[in-house]
Amino acid sequence: MSDLIERGGIPEGFKVEVFDGRVIMTPQSPEQHWTVRDVESAVSAAGIARERVFGDVLITFPGENDAAPDLTVVGFDAERRKNSYSCLDVLAVVEVPSEPEDEKDYVRNVQKYGRFGIDFYLIADPFKKTVTLMSEPHASGYERVVEIPYGQPVAFTLATGERVKIDTSTFPTRDVGQG
Repeated sequence: MSDLIERGGIPEGFKVEVFDGRVIMTPQSPEQHWTVRDVESAVSAAGIARERVFGDVLITFPGENDAAPDLTVVGFDAERRKNSYSCLDVLAVVEVPSEPEDEKDYVRNVQKYGRFGIDFYLIADPFKKTVTLMSEPHASGYERVVEIPYGQPVAFTLATGERVKIDTSTFPTRDVGQG
């Protein structure tokens, strides 16, 4: 996967990930892009440097499939390894599902991100019109799961002490049947 990324083999506007030995290539929807941009703006407003925030960048997970979350926030001492970072440096991840009830975001990523101790996992779902904020990671997921309807603010404090406040009233929505 990392070799493909380094050679520039991924078409623009597509996200490519390997799950269970399968290569999954999905185009990013406008809703995904706009939502990620809104969250990125909130992270920036919290004073988090742009060098610690990125989207669709490879995160390595020892012994498991790597991932390229929609948005990732890493710690101050995160070490770049070519075009990737270790999951051990990740403080928070944001995913925006590309389809309703996306198993990758709601099941596999919950288990993986929790198991590897990522403090915050936020799913901004344009179909459900809710943000699911997970914290207190453990071996099979997250202890604390809170669903917040779009329109309500979402806030959390990173291990670095930085407080992120996200205005979800601007998050775009998408009907289930919308193609």
